[in-house]
Amino acid sequence: MTGVAKRLVYLDYLRVIATIFVIGVHTVSLAAAMTAAGSTGFYVLEIFDYVFLSCNLLFVMISGALLLGVKNENPGRFFIKRFSKVAIPLVVYYVMYVVAKEGWMWLTPKYWWVLFLRILMGAPEEAPHFWLVYTILMLYLATPLFRYLVQNIPEEVFAGVIGVVFVVNALKTYLPAFGVQSHLDIIVDSYAGVFLLGFFLSKKHSRRTENLLIIGGAASFILSCILICSIDNYKDYIHQNAPTMMLFTSAIFLMVKRVNWKESRFIRLICKYSFSVLLIHWGVLHFVVKQLLHVNVLGGGIWGGCILMISLTFVISLLCVIVIDNTVVRLIYAILKLPGKGICLLHKKFPRKNV
Repeated sequence: MTGVAKRLVYLDYLRVIATIFVIGVHTVSLAAAMTAAGSTGFYVLEIFDYVFLSCNLLFVMISGALLLGVKNENPGRFFIKRFSKVAIPLVVYYVMYVVAKEGWMWLTPKYWWVLFLRILMGAPEEAPHFWLVYTILMLYLATPLFRYLVQNIPEEVFAGVIGVVFVVNALKTYLPAFGVQSHLDIIVDSYAGVFLLGFFLSKKHSRRTENLLIIGGAASFILSCILICSIDNYKDYIHQNAPTMMLFTSAIFLMVKRVNWKESRFIRLICKYSFSVLLIHWGVLHFVVKQLLHVNVLGGGIWGGCILMISLTFVISLLCVIVIDNTVVRLIYAILKLPGKGICLLHKKFPRKNV
């Protein structure tokens, strides 16, 4: 691959899964908070929360799979064409959240500098899920260095690096259980290891290697279910960068990768706007669906309410971002004279050639 990444259709489907999962995790976590702890419904919701929470790692893995295999791309060109496709929507939707909660005054010039500083400080109170986008932005900044490293080391060394990633994350996750502080937060919380893992999984491996990872993911899911139903602080050992979550998400990645997917215009449409759906869904779920439409997440039981809320949030979010991205975001692209008009999740539009 040189300059432009070849189209990997399975990554389109992974993006759709991650997008639905990110809406799902905020829906079922809301339902779980309204359900009696210790009840059967509560445990079911917490298990689905674990499954959906793999969306965070999936987004980062997809980024690594798409970006790290591209060769001979000038860093300047990379930041202009790729970094801007994440940074500009982030700014647009950040401002929308602030204005929606605090008023139109933030659009006046006297507040621009303060707003700029707020954006630099990280995820706003109005949209706490933006932490993931900031993490991805930081990984974008490090992408040229990561590319040089992964493209200039032998395959067996890269495999060893992935092994170290799992060890480091295991130490960060499990040492506190023995009263030992790992002091590895900066390394683990950067998600750099997950970023590299995504590229590693996208490469060709033996069937045996992939089977072992899938089996490890299945075992991790079973173990996580046991922990959810048996201990109180299970979230410390199964969520985010815990090895169980990394293995479980790796299994999802590889199983989707193995399917001979066909291109779909509907899937491509979702992919084109999936990043913006990630940004806007929080407001749509908690304001439009919950407050304006008065959808009860537990209405019709945990299944009916959750499915209805996820479906409505997804559809309304998609419709909203189609309008916003093709007006506000497109206008900013034109003003800044940046290449590209539509927004496609974490990378520029692929050519139609498949691999």
